[in-house]
Amino acid sequence: MPCGRSMPHCFTPNPSTHKLMAKMTYTTYASASNSPRGESSSRLDLPESALSGLSDESRSCLARLASYRAPPLPDFGMLKQAAVLVVLFRKEGDDELHVLLTTRAKTLRRHPSQTALPGGKVDPEDPDVIYTARREAFEEVGLPMDHPAIHHIGIIDPVLTILPLNAHMKNHIVVVPVVCFVSDPTILSGLSPNPDEVDAIFTHPLKGCWTGQVSGKDAEGLSDSDGGWWPHEGDFHSTEDRIGTTGGYRMHRFRTKRTPIKGLTSDVLIDTATIAYDAPPHFSRYAPDQPPFSAAIAEVVLGLPEAMARASTTSSVDGERRVLEWGGTEVGKSVLSTEQYEVV
Repeated sequence: MPCGRSMPHCFTPNPSTHKLMAKMTYTTYASASNSPRGESSSRLDLPESALSGLSDESRSCLARLASYRAPPLPDFGMLKQAAVLVVLFRKEGDDELHVLLTTRAKTLRRHPSQTALPGGKVDPEDPDVIYTARREAFEEVGLPMDHPAIHHIGIIDPVLTILPLNAHMKNHIVVVPVVCFVSDPTILSGLSPNPDEVDAIFTHPLKGCWTGQVSGKDAEGLSDSDGGWWPHEGDFHSTEDRIGTTGGYRMHRFRTKRTPIKGLTSDVLIDTATIAYDAPPHFSRYAPDQPPFSAAIAEVVLGLPEAMARASTTSSVDGERRVLEWGGTEVGKSVLSTEQYEVV
């Protein structure tokens, strides 16, 4: 895989991961039909009435996402699995694609008040990740499980939660993004947040996660640039390079009407937009020495059994927790994590 703007910087995986990576080689930028830009043969199998009001560009975005074929999901072993639902739709009076977002409840133990996509862990009884994503969206915001105006579009490449340096490997989660399109926006007006999980429901333009810019009506009502929700450089997009358990990592943040899109949610939406708009994002995607998610996932899958075995022989106080640190890209610099994890 050549290095370039559209791919992570060159990364040489541990030799023991080569075989597993062969089964987990995901594309972060490719035309959905594997044909040059402008020559896509993709076709969106939706009635014209479902696409009414969308721009030609938005229709092409959905077609590319529908034609995109991620490799079959491999065996993730002991690695925790989850799915998120990327709900795309057209806002009234707009012909562009927007994505449904939530603000996680303040009372949640993990990532309180952060912006997220509907989703959660894969339960043993879930038949597949599509069901998981749809079930979680129903539980969190009341999006119907079965409705003729909610169209399944496809599945894109898995991503991995990237953790601080001293986090235990067991806390990694592999997340599969499931994409759907809602052709009747009135469905969304009837959604209601589950107060145990969600504080608010809002939207953001998908293109903003590709350009790093927001304009027109989408720029109205954004969080204050000098407030607690956006204390970052850049009007709409900010990055920060860190070192985590799997190596280099670029944290992307996008300014919204509420807390920023960041971390795994930004990773999923950048990947979605990159496929949809058939080109690399307008900003530098990866940190130096950041491994592709396929390599990071393979490394965790292979290393987790041994890490869990070591943990079982290590005594710890029940419920003991610690604040973790990211490695900084400057010598001697570290970044405290706002998350806490159990000591293992």
